[in-house]
Amino acid sequence: MFKSVYRKLEKEISGGISFSFVEGIIRFHRIQGSPGLRDAAKYVSKTLNDAGVVAEVVNYPGNNRDYAWTNLMFKEWNCNNAELTLVKPEENSKILARLIENKCSLIQKSGPTPEDGIIAEVILLENGNEVSHYDGIDVKGKIVLTNGSLPRVYKLAVVERGAIGIISDHMWIRPDIPEGTMDDAYKYTSFWWNPDDEPCFGFVLTPRRGRWLRQLLKESKTPVKLHAYVDSSIYEGSIDNAEAYIPGETDEEVIIVGHLCHPQPSANDNASGAAAAMEAMRVLKKYIDEGILPKPHRGIRMTLVPEMTGSYAFLDRNEERIPKMVAAVNMDMVGEKQEVTLGPLMIERTPESTPSYVNALMEAIFDEVKAEPVGSLFSSYRYPLFKHHVRDFHGGSDHYVYSDPTVNVPCVSINQWPDKFWHTSYDTIDKVDPEMLRKAALMTATYAYTIANAGPLEAIWLASETASRQKRRIISFIQNSISDAMEHADPSKALGKVSESLKLSVAYKSDRAIEAVKSVFRLASGPKLDEAVSSIIDDLKRATGAELKLALDNIKVYAEECKIQMIISSTQKSENDETADNYIPHRLYRGPISLRPWVGKLSSEDQEEYYEFSKRYRGVEDYKNLSLYWTNGARSLSEISRLVELESGSTNLEFLLEYYGWLKKMGLVEY
Repeated sequence: MFKSVYRKLEKEISGGISFSFVEGIIRFHRIQGSPGLRDAAKYVSKTLNDAGVVAEVVNYPGNNRDYAWTNLMFKEWNCNNAELTLVKPEENSKILARLIENKCSLIQKSGPTPEDGIIAEVILLENGNEVSHYDGIDVKGKIVLTNGSLPRVYKLAVVERGAIGIISDHMWIRPDIPEGTMDDAYKYTSFWWNPDDEPCFGFVLTPRRGRWLRQLLKESKTPVKLHAYVDSSIYEGSIDNAEAYIPGETDEEVIIVGHLCHPQPSANDNASGAAAAMEAMRVLKKYIDEGILPKPHRGIRMTLVPEMTGSYAFLDRNEERIPKMVAAVNMDMVGEKQEVTLGPLMIERTPESTPSYVNALMEAIFDEVKAEPVGSLFSSYRYPLFKHHVRDFHGGSDHYVYSDPTVNVPCVSINQWPDKFWHTSYDTIDKVDPEMLRKAALMTATYAYTIANAGPLEAIWLASETASRQKRRIISFIQNSISDAMEHADPSKALGKVSESLKLSVAYKSDRAIEAVKSVFRLASGPKLDEAVSSIIDDLKRATGAELKLALDNIKVYAEECKIQMIISSTQKSENDETADNYIPHRLYRGPISLRPWVGKLSSEDQEEYYEFSKRYRGVEDYKNLSLYWTNGARSLSEISRLVELESGSTNLEFLLEYYGWLKKMGLVEY
């Protein structure tokens, strides 16, 4: 149902043209809400218009006052020049960082210094995240050097203790990367100002230069002084999207989204995703105009945005059109040279609170991309010559906005991760692979057109494909659960637990699978489709039921053969369980919560408490979005917690009780 489209598109879609688009985009310093991002959006718009695709730059207010759902629309920022120089001791005088040399050497959205700059002493903070780190240290009127959390150091050092600027030498630490690999890289670092913040300036040092300055500060007999100069401005301006549209026969749409932002050059993140999206639109429009592909039933819209912010803005302004958006695909870091950046090409599925056929469709297309013709001495095979993976929902990019059930535009994501150069100045064009760009553009164009032109016959195939892949996932889950139990140190408890938990888990997964099959009704309707879907669902129920029965029988036989007495432990409700049973949270805003400005509205004491809460539960951040997605105004918090566990394999009710308490305090939910 998609392969004929795929075969046509693969003849035209070009990695070389996509690569040239990357080259065009990385000419701009693309900070969210900046003239550089707007210029990049203009480049995208002009390039697509020249290719016959109707495109434009759409401006949304950026004033640090308006909100798009829960997302604060921050002010625009521009910087003409910035330089940090060590001036004392004079024998160590040297330039430490300058914007003209590397855009990542400045903390983005830095406030300005006086016109002639400012000379100030620099003070070493080993971290600066905790109040105790400032004991016996006077930072007032000084610049602090830190590898701590930027928002935290800003609050403690600048706001509360009078420091005038920040230098960060923090770098991501990856255990799989040899020590020293990132020594001369700058980490992409940015301030994100809340309405009441007084902006300060900040610079970034490479790890090597940071070590040098730290050593100097420890050894110097006299104060170390720096001259900091930043010519920047923060003002009411705009947040800019590049939006393009290929019309269909109806007002329904398929969305292609990717973020256009990040500092220059930022090639893979995410000039690659933006470029592949452009190539998909170019070829689709060309083929539709030439009659190679018929005009689709639905339109295809591309939005290249400042990450998350642009998606919030687009959806908030177009709320009445959201029901007509039947599906989306997010493109984020899709052009990686794998032998250098290390990460596989990945498909990320929708969250299970938004079950959809889109996962099965993109996985089927991915299978076609992976079936590369490979000749040998004896015969011809088809298998992938690149690293690849399909993963469950994680979020972290624009797909997490679309796939939120309050938005309900199921959105898969194409991504390459991990990338050892992510968010650093080493994310350069020499690490971009035209062939990966081609694969991503081909997958996206095939996906978008297949959905855009889908009718009843395509819906029947999608329902069948979805059921088939869901059955495989459920069977794999059952097999893995049994294997883990048999390998457990205490198989008597593990086998007893798995025999009970499988019933609940398979019922849950079967329900999600059925809802994913039913999602094809967003594409078409009619008695033949009703009959086909009903038959497919009946078969799905039979298959998963039979597999569960077989698994439970096998567990029993295994236990008997090994003379294991299975222990089924009973669980009693805790005080937290009883409390959570009585809380039914209702979300007051659409879309996932953009939390930063809402935390900023808390009192200073509450902000400190929230910091301690976040520190206490570090490592369970994924529960935030998953739990919110299950929050529909009808489920209790204990039900939400159980669904999070069924989806992710674990939960933390104590954390959720505190987290929702904070959301209530911030005015984001009510009970």
